[in-house]
Amino acid sequence: MLDIDVHHQCRLIWVGQQRAMGIENLIFDVLKKAETSLTIGEVAQKINAHRTTTSKYLAILEAKGMIKCRNVGKAKLYYVGNGTVKMKMV
Repeated sequence: MLDIDVHHQCRLIWVGQQRAMGIENLIFDVLKKAETSLTIGEVAQKINAHRTTTSKYLAILEAKGMIKCRNVGKAKLYYVGNGTVKMKMV
């Protein structure tokens, strides 16, 4: 019976890792296709996820060097690119 429990736990870990990779890919695609840099809230809205979850995966993608972040006032603007932040004119 212990083998089944260990197998089940390993399966749950694998499923969790696959889901995390899916969220990271989704966020990366959203930022890659965006015409301007996006805030955490904007990314969260586009992927239909909670802001806290989105923030976590944005930090992971930034740590991996896949995206960049720039602080503008209280906002963090995330983007994929060569260092140029495309900002919206308000």
